Amino acid sequence: MNLSFRLGKIPVRIHPSFLLVAVVFGLGGGRDLGILLAWVAIVFVSVMLHELGHATMGLAFGLAPSIELHGMGGTTSWASGATLTTAQRIAISVAGPGAGFVVAAIVRYALGPHLFPPTPLGTFAYDNLLFVNFGWGIFNLLPMLPLDGGNAMTQILGAFTGGRGERPARIVSIVVASLAVLLALLLQNWWVGILAVWFISMNVRGLPDAAARDHDAPLKPALEQAYGALHAKDGARVLALARPVALTSRTAPVRAEALQLVAFGYLLEGSVPDADAAIAALPPGYKPHPSLLEMRARAAA
Repeated sequence: MNLSFRLGKIPVRIHPSFLLVAVVFGLGGGRDLGILLAWVAIVFVSVMLHELGHATMGLAFGLAPSIELHGMGGTTSWASGATLTTAQRIAISVAGPGAGFVVAAIVRYALGPHLFPPTPLGTFAYDNLLFVNFGWGIFNLLPMLPLDGGNAMTQILGAFTGGRGERPARIVSIVVASLAVLLALLLQNWWVGILAVWFISMNVRGLPDAAARDHDAPLKPALEQAYGALHAKDGARVLALARPVALTSRTAPVRAEALQLVAFGYLLEGSVPDADAAIAALPPGYKPHPSLLEMRARAAA
């Protein structure tokens, strides 16, 4: 059962898998109960602060964030919000590790080891607060998707490729993750090796979809022009712009958007059967916009 609550405007959901994985890693060192509980608390607080770094930066840019903690760590997503610049997206990506660096600096320079009890538990808490917030932050900045460094790299590459940065970012991620596997084998760090192999698999599987999105990126300006033609009630212009996109697009969102514009265009031209055919061709899971259905009903009346 998930635990859900809110931190101000930010909804938070914690999956049981998050605590389970934290406990499993805590047991890996054969720690006693006190140290195990301290480890779980450190991981929980540190990951939460990391995600709050992303979320608060997103709030500052007009987004509506939500946080989930799960077995692979944490994810901050956006339900709605403003269109972001490349610099803003990069700022959101690095804000998570940045929050961890701030925590590590406070622990190291403001609190210091002498403010922790001179016991094994106190030493453990001090060392691992630094390790989790600083060490994991550095790891998170590596140029590998889905890490924060990989997301920032995607935005930077996208700025130089007209928004088509995901595919080269995935290729770089595969190379970096492969190097991480070799390093893990040399150091006999099996956890890092397993994680790097998972990153390789995820990015290899993501390459075809990234290529399809790259293919469709140059088609989006035509759809924007089609919306302008729709506003001007120029059905022929809408069809001239949207129909080629519907025929050549490779991703479901772009194809669905184009097909709905095609349907609007046919309705403006008085061809209800052709509009119905465009609506019927929508990809699975996509429904016609209510305004399109209203226009269809008026045309058939």
